[in-house]
Amino acid sequence: MMRPFALSPRHRRFGRSASALLGICLLLTPLYASAQDAPTSADSATEGDLSGIEVEVSGSARRTLLPVAVPDTQALAGADSAIADEVEQTLRRNLDLAGYFRVLPVDSFFFDTHNEGVAAADINFSNWMNVGAQGLVKSSVRAEGDQIALDLRLFSVDQGRQISLNWSASTLSPDDVRKEVNAFINAVIEHYTGQPGFFGSRIAYSQRTRSGAKHIYVMNIDGSGVQRITRNNAINLLPSFGPGGAIYFTSYQDQNPDLWVWRGGRVSKLSSRSGQNSGAAFCGGKLAVTLSLGGDNTDVYLISPEDGSVVQRLTDHWAIDVSPTWSPDCSRIAFVSGRSGGAHIYVMNADGTEQRRLTFQGTYNTTPEWSPRGDRIVFSGRDERNHYDIFSVDMQGNIERLTQDQGNNFEPSYSPDGRYLVFTSDRGGQGKRLWLMSADGLFQKLLTEEGSSYEEAAWER
Repeated sequence: MMRPFALSPRHRRFGRSASALLGICLLLTPLYASAQDAPTSADSATEGDLSGIEVEVSGSARRTLLPVAVPDTQALAGADSAIADEVEQTLRRNLDLAGYFRVLPVDSFFFDTHNEGVAAADINFSNWMNVGAQGLVKSSVRAEGDQIALDLRLFSVDQGRQISLNWSASTLSPDDVRKEVNAFINAVIEHYTGQPGFFGSRIAYSQRTRSGAKHIYVMNIDGSGVQRITRNNAINLLPSFGPGGAIYFTSYQDQNPDLWVWRGGRVSKLSSRSGQNSGAAFCGGKLAVTLSLGGDNTDVYLISPEDGSVVQRLTDHWAIDVSPTWSPDCSRIAFVSGRSGGAHIYVMNADGTEQRRLTFQGTYNTTPEWSPRGDRIVFSGRDERNHYDIFSVDMQGNIERLTQDQGNNFEPSYSPDGRYLVFTSDRGGQGKRLWLMSADGLFQKLLTEEGSSYEEAAWER
């Protein structure tokens, strides 16, 4: 059972924007300690039921997972075996990552799966039932000139038939195989849950190098297609997505926390006022940011996404106001403020009116992000044992704890459909890595299996 949310009065971090605050904020009040990143388908409901086994995920919480078998992908008519390997590995890893399936181990298959084809008439469903499978994914690749014919099929083992999905087999370039496999996985998830999966979406994140620099990267949610955005030797942090795949971020490249934007492969500076220019959040043509305008305090402003000019000041308080995040309809903004004596989540209208405090538990609540469904805000908080964990709060201030007893967990970001979160965790003793969890906290899975120093993930939506 999860502990109640009671935080220590001591704290070291102050939100996505404030993780970059310079010494000017320290001069303002002893409340905030130094920032870590200062510059040093149509099938019936019965067919779509996720009946299966229950597995314990976190404490006493349980989640039902559907046992699915994924045998080796068949390489036909001279198809490259490496492409077949890519297909089966993508199927196995991403079906597991989705959080709805238990992918059965290959060594549990007691018969030669290569003797079967990919059509229902060629499958011995009794064998698959005996290994415990309820779902069966069959796959093959066939060479057609320099193209690949990709065939992926989902079967109901107990009914002994193929399931109709919102996906069809295709012939494509070898470079597009992984993308199409993920489209199939999304269709499988849609069959069982009524909503397609998240594969094909992207996240941006920061990662520190051994030299002390920190760079912005973007990658597909399954960890593929990594692309480095920043090319300087400075600290770059707080990435967020804008329209058309643009990425906003703060950089110390010119010895000031300036706001930059990456568009179409080119980087340009958007806001370079003395002091903070950070924590950009875009919604409906409006860009909310944290600015200090050269003074000794930070507030939330609207600036022009085109030229960075100030459109409107939204907060005006002696306390630090940072980390704006939009409601999905762009009508409200949540932010972090120290005006109550500790870091708490506040909400206001998009024009700055009706500012009110939302969290009253704890004394250090940061990194808010509004759910795409509009009903909750997820955030990081520090508990009574000096550990950071992830919580969510509804619009009435009711708080739910999502992580516990697994290292420090912070900087959550919602998937486009609001069903998942990506976040940073140092659990496991291998440094900061990115993790994926269901929005209820019941399913949690490591996303970045190699490397460390991953932070500040933002999911594109």
